[in-house]
Amino acid sequence: LWCWFQNGKLTLDTQVDLSLHPEQHTIHCLIDVPRCYESGYAIVEQDPDTGIYDIAYVLDDYENERLRQILNTTWEFDATVRSGVQGFIHSVVGIPDDSTDPPSLQSYDVAQGVQEVTGYVVDLYCWDVRNGLALDTSVDLTLYPEQHTIHCMVDVPQCYESGFAVLQETSVGSGTYEIAYILDDVLNALLIAEIEAAYPDVDQRSNFQGYTWTATGVPDLAQDPPVLRSIGRSSYEEFTTTTTTPAPEDDGTACTTNPDVVSATVNDLTLSITRDCDAETVEIQMEYANYADQWLGIVFGESMLGQALLYTTGLQGTDTLSVYPYFIDAMSGAGVNPNTDDTWTVSQQTVVGTTLQLTLSSTFAETSVPFGSASTLTISYAFGTSDTQLGYHGSSVGRVRSAFTFDFCTCSSVVTFVEGVGDYTTVTGPVVDNWCWYDNAMTAFDTQADLTLDPYNHTVHCMIDVDFCVASGYALLQESATAGTYEIAYHFDEYWNDVLREEFLAIEPTARPTLNGYDYTITGIADVNAVERPAIHAVVNVTGYIVDLWCWFQN
Repeated sequence: LWCWFQNGKLTLDTQVDLSLHPEQHTIHCLIDVPRCYESGYAIVEQDPDTGIYDIAYVLDDYENERLRQILNTTWEFDATVRSGVQGFIHSVVGIPDDSTDPPSLQSYDVAQGVQEVTGYVVDLYCWDVRNGLALDTSVDLTLYPEQHTIHCMVDVPQCYESGFAVLQETSVGSGTYEIAYILDDVLNALLIAEIEAAYPDVDQRSNFQGYTWTATGVPDLAQDPPVLRSIGRSSYEEFTTTTTTPAPEDDGTACTTNPDVVSATVNDLTLSITRDCDAETVEIQMEYANYADQWLGIVFGESMLGQALLYTTGLQGTDTLSVYPYFIDAMSGAGVNPNTDDTWTVSQQTVVGTTLQLTLSSTFAETSVPFGSASTLTISYAFGTSDTQLGYHGSSVGRVRSAFTFDFCTCSSVVTFVEGVGDYTTVTGPVVDNWCWYDNAMTAFDTQADLTLDPYNHTVHCMIDVDFCVASGYALLQESATAGTYEIAYHFDEYWNDVLREEFLAIEPTARPTLNGYDYTITGIADVNAVERPAIHAVVNVTGYIVDLWCWFQN
């Protein structure tokens, strides 16, 4: 707020006008300068008519402190790095107060009553499936949670994938324990990261027993046992990147230079993409500065689902170490499969010290990623712990969703009729977001309803106000062959995702938490070739004079 009010909306370090270019505000200015971080923060929004930014909401003390922690954690107290990073987009769930000028936002978590709980942690596999007996030692965890090995909790997939709970005594001095709270996905990831950092030597984890943890969150007492929901559940960062080609003024702007190059660095990964619209080719260069003989991959999408390029020896560890195309349709080993339809050629694969350098290329026709038509491309990335064989990335520390967002100029449009794509169709049914369906085991994030049985117990608030749900995209359900159950009929393409998002955003925000279920009718071309995740694509009708391309381009 100091830069906005005391410095005339100019950044302290670069003197940029924040009402025009808030994306050029350095992280260093936001978090390293006392007068700036002590003044608090606000979220600005752009007027679509004038292009001018103004304050939408001033954050309260609680959200200010949480934002400081996120900024410090993301850039690790390195002021030299922070000076080179500009722009930070932040999402907050809160209660607006329009009586102030500018309007303020009270933290939703404060309004709901944040609580802190401390106790031994257990994985839900040992607690629920094994009736409270530790998998490795068979110790009764209702009596001896301090004898639960670290190895069991964070190295065994069925244990760490099941999630965790915090235990407390049934009564003071009773010597028996019960679940106080089950942790949500965000707290689970934080817990795993903390345990792995405390016990980095995997071979020694069987020698350490018992782990107490203090969890902070908002209790959801509607669940049994109650669930503790992270106070950071809606705070997924997006990084503003710099492109070597100016972003187009609108989606219809054709490329004025060829090849077209975009490049950015996020944390230890530098990514460069070169597109040649004339030759219809694409080249990707990756440079990872913290390489330690582990697998590394990028995913073309806002979540960890979709088309991917992975540097690995494969799922079994038997492939030649190289970059391979994959398709990821679920957050599990079974959902990670080689994509034999795409072809990429690797021309560079070198390691210099701790820096991995990769260069690979393809043609627009040989990859399913729409390099020839996309105006914006969002890329996430992940990396393994210490092995080139594909496996779990360890925790949320091992992946960054929506790390890169590149704006492209558009190559000349080509209309292609694809044989066997499918029929023009109209379908109606309830919609779900892909995060709740795939990442949350077909369970609504807010109501915890089983979406295969009750998709109408899914709030619009969940689908449009929760960042990771919005970013994951949507799918349309229909009743399956089993009466009373639902399954995905079609996934939305990006066009339909954007249309639905706009429709959701038009609903009054205060009404969204109580609006359960959303029927939608979609019309388009069914992609019957996409067996794993069938999609329905938007259709456009275009009318105009016909010209031959020789006269247009060569003449």
